[in-house]
Amino acid sequence: MPKKLSIIYLILLFFLGKLNAQPGKPVSISYKEGQRQALPGQVVNLAFFIENNNNAEKVVTGALSAPGTWKVISKPQTVKLNPSGKELLLFTIQVPGNCPVGNYELRLLAVDPITNITLKEQAVTMAVKEIEKISILFVESQVNVKAGETFRATYLLQNLGNTKKKVFIETYNCDVEGTSAIEIEPGKTKQFKVYKQTSPDLLDAREENFSVRAAIDGGVKESMSRSFTVFPSKEGKKDLFFRFPVSVSGTYIISNQKGKPESGYQFEVAGSGPLDLRGKHQLDFLARGPNNTDLSYIGLYNQYYASYSNKNASFFVGQKGFRFTPLTESSRFGTGVENKIILNNGLYFGFIYVKPRFYADIKNELAVYTGLKFDKDNEINLFYISKEDTSAGYIAHMASLEADFKPFKKTNVKLEFSQGFSGGAWDNAFRTSLNTNFSIFNIAGNYYYAGKNYPGYYSNSIFYSGNISARITKKMNVGISAREDFKNAELDTFFVSAPYSKTYRAYMNYNIARRAHFRFYWREYERKDRLTLNKFHYKTRSLNSQFNHRFRKIEYRLSAEAGKTTNFLLGEGHNKQNTFRGDINFGYHFNSKNKIRLFGGWSNVNSFVSGEQRNITAGISGATQITRNLKADLSVRNAYDIDNYYRNRNLMQFSLKYKLFKKHSISARSFYTIFRKQVGDPEFSAALTYTYKLGAPLKKIINAGDIKGRVTYGNGEPAEGIVLNLQNKTAITNSNGEFLFSTVQPGRHLLFVDRTEFEINEITNIPAPMEIEVLEDQVASINFQITKGAKLTGNFLVVESSADILQKSGINAGDIIVELKNEFEQFRIKSNEQGGFSFPIIRPGKYTFKIYTNSVPNGYEVKQPVFQLDFQPGENKQLQIKLTSKKRKIIFKSESTLPLTLKGEKK
Repeated sequence: MPKKLSIIYLILLFFLGKLNAQPGKPVSISYKEGQRQALPGQVVNLAFFIENNNNAEKVVTGALSAPGTWKVISKPQTVKLNPSGKELLLFTIQVPGNCPVGNYELRLLAVDPITNITLKEQAVTMAVKEIEKISILFVESQVNVKAGETFRATYLLQNLGNTKKKVFIETYNCDVEGTSAIEIEPGKTKQFKVYKQTSPDLLDAREENFSVRAAIDGGVKESMSRSFTVFPSKEGKKDLFFRFPVSVSGTYIISNQKGKPESGYQFEVAGSGPLDLRGKHQLDFLARGPNNTDLSYIGLYNQYYASYSNKNASFFVGQKGFRFTPLTESSRFGTGVENKIILNNGLYFGFIYVKPRFYADIKNELAVYTGLKFDKDNEINLFYISKEDTSAGYIAHMASLEADFKPFKKTNVKLEFSQGFSGGAWDNAFRTSLNTNFSIFNIAGNYYYAGKNYPGYYSNSIFYSGNISARITKKMNVGISAREDFKNAELDTFFVSAPYSKTYRAYMNYNIARRAHFRFYWREYERKDRLTLNKFHYKTRSLNSQFNHRFRKIEYRLSAEAGKTTNFLLGEGHNKQNTFRGDINFGYHFNSKNKIRLFGGWSNVNSFVSGEQRNITAGISGATQITRNLKADLSVRNAYDIDNYYRNRNLMQFSLKYKLFKKHSISARSFYTIFRKQVGDPEFSAALTYTYKLGAPLKKIINAGDIKGRVTYGNGEPAEGIVLNLQNKTAITNSNGEFLFSTVQPGRHLLFVDRTEFEINEITNIPAPMEIEVLEDQVASINFQITKGAKLTGNFLVVESSADILQKSGINAGDIIVELKNEFEQFRIKSNEQGGFSFPIIRPGKYTFKIYTNSVPNGYEVKQPVFQLDFQPGENKQLQIKLTSKKRKIIFKSESTLPLTLKGEKK
């Protein structure tokens, strides 16, 4: 090597050695795990490697530096590193329990323990994740309130998480005072209150349940339920009779039908309820008239009927919608009779006769049937029906076998087979339905078939509907469905004749959150007008989506449709058009008594034949409780889709209902209605109705009396809010301390006093429970006071007989029986091991205190075993009773013993 190059090489080695000797270079630190994640309060271990870059041994101290409130559990660690050696250092830290979300920097320091100079630093990022924890704490509430008063309860909302949250307080059967949306910082607590206005008309004590929930983003994080008792604030008139509920109403109707004002009246008497206390016998009746269906939308047809039923029989006579079986007669309104007898073994049989009211082609129908109900899930019946058809001039005959059974736990099956004869021809009908669940699948379907000559409710028709769905996850399910309506049905012309429709659908439902649902589906549907006006017949294939969300006081629904429609009422070539539809429905609940809803939609219309085709709809509806007895409802919209013209449609409806008294009410209603079969020219109608609800007395059920009384404090002030219980009745004292139990069965009863409102040392001056005798049609009175109770304590002292000196011999003065009694009460207790005794709170008055001497330890006695004590309200007495040793009397007796004299010996 040339001499110059050797010199340069030596110089470089020298300077490189110098560089390695500079502070910070002798050691290096490495961290292999990258960014760490932790939760507040979590303990985390961190592993570092420290390496000696020198050729000489090195002593290094490793210390972990953390943010201010973080706890470093591991102490600094000192290690001796060999030349080029490497050591592993483990450090443990704890994240603060309330640490906010974010990234925090931790640093490992390699320090020279002699010079305290930092040789190297290594930073590590710790990501603190979010903890969402909201809690509700109950603070206080009223336990009892009087009818008409406002109940209030106080709660604390705690944010035990590590991020700021906006919490919405949801309530059931109560409302939040002020705002229900509360923003709360981590680790903070905020107070909120709820209230409930009670009805002043309450005549019996009632327990009200209410609950509060803390919700975040629609999900409930905490829920708490409680209850309170509402007591009547006024005396209710006692009713000793069992009554049958009856309502009587009268309505005045006005309308501008046919371009001129018309008016009329309609009256109704109705009753429904049990005829006996056990509810074994039921009665229903209705009498309504005159007929006002032609007067306005509000007017009803006249109707009269009465029915009776019990466990083994039912009887009906009058006008209603009669039903035999779904195939033979699904619904036929008319005048008729129906009787049914049910045996205890489940066998039943019956008879039905009906003369249709709104279907002139049928003169009358007659049916007899029998069946057997095995249990609540399995039943079979057999029908025979005859139907006189006036248009054809013959009587049709039908027989039907119907079964409803449950072969498996989650499977229900319904079957019916029917055969009919009419006009010299036989024909059949069949129906079945299935609903079953297994694994993640649900299958449900219905199938009806009616032959061409079948004379039942349907003829020459097939109806089917089916749905198969699968729950893929807890939040998502998918499925397909199909449905086609009957083409022929003997529908009463009075009722709605819905359009014929056929629909196929494939869908997916997804629950985004507890109150947020998304639905997406493909649909093909056909709708055809059944009415003679023939306004529409079209088929649409489209993609649809729908989103429903309820958030705090807001709920809304968004839906959209896009596809292609074929209008069969237009000529080929220009009867197909793209279809678009969008709808929005928005609701807001101000509180439990006031709400509003806005809705609207837009669509391009290519489905109908009409002089004016609207494609924009909008409306508003709302309900409010104006006062305690006055309610109002309003709904307004500008239009309906034309394919709804087969039914009546209200463009505006408004109602007011006012409750005059407990049994009297007045309601006013108004409507702006497009009538069925029309697409325009709406008519206005209004009605004023008065209703009176009464109870017809059937039987005097109890001979009863009343109990009244007054509760005061020792100073004579009335005791308000004291709860008293008598059998299953509860009462509370008013501001004057008075209470009343009405309609109490005669006899002796125990009156219990609830001590909830008492102070610790308060007691009634009469022993409770108090026995009261109630006589028929008489008022029993009882008055008592709440006074300060007295207290008696004491102890036994063991002393020597010669002097009053406490003996230290350890005599046990426990288990000595003492008694305190008077003519009303008696208390008997034992002394403890130290000889002490304490009686419970006692009523003021005179008592006899007695010590049972046979329980005193052997060898000791009590000089005075009985005391007469007089206790004043609030007085505390203490007794010290001495146990003295008994004096032992020693008696010396002299005995003279004479020696025995032997026989023959001289004395």
